[in-house]
Amino acid sequence: MNQVNKRTLIPALFLALGMANLFSQELPRPSMARHESVAALPSDYNMKVGPVLLNTNASLEGQYVSNIGLTSSGQLNDFIISPQVGVTASWPITTTNTLRFSTSVGYNKYLIHPQYDTASVLVSPDSELAFDVYVGDFKINFHDQFSVQTDPSSIGSLNNVVNFDRINNTAGIGVLWDLNQLLLTFNYDHITFISTNLQAQGGNNLSNPGNIDYSADQVSAAASYRITSTIVAGVEAAASIRYYDQFGINDNQLSVGPFTRIEVTPTFKVSMGAGYQEITTTTGNLTNATTQQANNVAPVLGVGTFNTWYGNLTFDHRLNADYTDRLSLGHEGQLDVFSQISDTYYASYTSSWKVNSDLNLAFTLNYEDVTSPSASNNISNSSFNSFTAGVQANFPVTKSISGSILYQFTDNFGNSNSQAGGNVNINNGPGYTQQRVGMILNYHF
Repeated sequence: MNQVNKRTLIPALFLALGMANLFSQELPRPSMARHESVAALPSDYNMKVGPVLLNTNASLEGQYVSNIGLTSSGQLNDFIISPQVGVTASWPITTTNTLRFSTSVGYNKYLIHPQYDTASVLVSPDSELAFDVYVGDFKINFHDQFSVQTDPSSIGSLNNVVNFDRINNTAGIGVLWDLNQLLLTFNYDHITFISTNLQAQGGNNLSNPGNIDYSADQVSAAASYRITSTIVAGVEAAASIRYYDQFGINDNQLSVGPFTRIEVTPTFKVSMGAGYQEITTTTGNLTNATTQQANNVAPVLGVGTFNTWYGNLTFDHRLNADYTDRLSLGHEGQLDVFSQISDTYYASYTSSWKVNSDLNLAFTLNYEDVTSPSASNNISNSSFNSFTAGVQANFPVTKSISGSILYQFTDNFGNSNSQAGGNVNINNGPGYTQQRVGMILNYHF
């Protein structure tokens, strides 16, 4: 689960509109909206109930984790068994309007330390109810994305926590208007984040996990113009308001800037974007005394206005029919679930290699350099670096069963220990390392 960190917009940007008459010689292409409406239904369903197409599956994952509590010392290892069932459904209400639903639910069982077993059913982050409407050159998407997660490792600032139980729901609308060479998009989302439990290593449940519950509204817009058949340029903007109910804290985010996508060759593409970013936090009635209550969860103190820049550079490459990879480099300001602002530089590399008809390999490398100018609370680092490397092999077992073997190494090394003046000392040291080795069996009905 992830922090709400979407960059976005204020539609005062459609500067590219003035370029339309310069490239009238460009051959028109079919509307993206009309094209997508023709191929909206899946072809891999395994069940049909009336007009509804269903695809069901089940999986069982076994995983060894070397450091379940994300600690720098006194690490606990465990074997975790995770059964899961999933379903996707598509209902073509009309020839162009489709209702879609997808989700996977599961459970984590710890074999050595059962006190950390999942307290409720987990719901995968890609769960969604969506309704696509196509009207001429418009594609309108109504959606509700939801998840129930407990893994704390996706929140880089957390240490000494085994379970971070949280619910996230994002409901909104997206509109794409295809004017041939010009594409206009607009998105609105309302986000609800609910924290139900933070469990430290040792089984201690922190008090008042709901103190970091928040709601947020965010809008984004973009205008992109196809200059040539291989070059697209445009401008994007975003704005969001987040409100912590328990403390009256407001986090406001704003970003705006240009972007471009260039197809250098049919197998090599470059995407670039950069712009201005501002994050403003008002502290409301939050006081120092609040953050110093023992075993208590609370947002961090605000730092006023943080002005920075965002930039990203992405290379997409297809070496041949069997090997593709992507390299992304960038910088941005981020805001995590604890209202903690960070200045982040990142680099990531992913690749996919089809070795043969029975074996596919996926590789991942990620690095982050995170510095936070905000005051720290009792569970998050003020600054840290994070490196993750992973490999996964996918292969068929039988006609209905496929398998995966995975390995992941994470090194989260902090630049400073945020426990100065702290109390519960969940963050026990400057960082941690963790290794995961697992195997997944997927059954396709």
